[in-house]
Amino acid sequence: MLLNLLFPLPALVVGILIMRAAGVPTTAWGQNLAACVIGILLYFVLARPRVSRQGETGLLIAGVLALGVLAATWLDPGLQGVHRWLMLGPVRVHAGALVLPLVLAALAGLERAGRRGASTLLAIATALVLALQPDAAQATAFVAGAVVLLLPRSPAEGRGWIRLLPLVVLAGLSWLRKDPLAPVPHVEGIVGLAAEQGHVWGIAAVASLLLLPVPFFVARGRGDGRVGLALGAYIIVTILATAVAHFPVPVLGQGASPILGYFVAIGLLKRFQGSVPRGGTESPAT
Repeated sequence: MLLNLLFPLPALVVGILIMRAAGVPTTAWGQNLAACVIGILLYFVLARPRVSRQGETGLLIAGVLALGVLAATWLDPGLQGVHRWLMLGPVRVHAGALVLPLVLAALAGLERAGRRGASTLLAIATALVLALQPDAAQATAFVAGAVVLLLPRSPAEGRGWIRLLPLVVLAGLSWLRKDPLAPVPHVEGIVGLAAEQGHVWGIAAVASLLLLPVPFFVARGRGDGRVGLALGAYIIVTILATAVAHFPVPVLGQGASPILGYFVAIGLLKRFQGSVPRGGTESPAT
């Protein structure tokens, strides 16, 4: 649904206007504009509905590759012992913000196919890498989404909730190491920067952030309902983490990776909404 493309626009516009008013260089907020254009293209690539479970093979491969991207952050020298980024030319990519929606979609595909062991291993491996980076915001947000997907769906699954324990433990451990990096005003401190411009800008900044999770919960009842809830939980926790500690504010703050990751998430949401089983009818929500 093209309406979903409108939800990130207020945060993008408000963030850019705040950065311009604060004298942030054009090269910084210009990355947000470029990421928006690329993100829209990604949305249309990913939003194509799958026609069968066999059609999820590419998505599952993408999930494993996404885990590889997270692990590749150790190929970068890092910043003060923190390994969250990859250098692609002049651009520093925040790996977790970019690829975690893909991992959550891969978990959803594995769960639908009944491959619970594979989905559990992928979830734990991803949470472990995030905890080691360390990236407490992304680790906690990912685990929140993964728990939604991996929760037992019926009493027949017995003690299926036990596989959630390692995820919760790893999310908790990710907070034990103090983040040594100083916050950047137009990245982690963009809401405070907005408030400095006046109450109206502060309210606009917060309101635009509140819009970001909306499409994932409006989508309930169409396609695979748990995917929307999982991605929505991921987005909400990512936003809430910025109020607890110094983490990049998604979409509103400067940074291409969270913007691209958000468009990937709404593209995957559309993909699962339009999922059609081999019989040709829409699959029921789960």
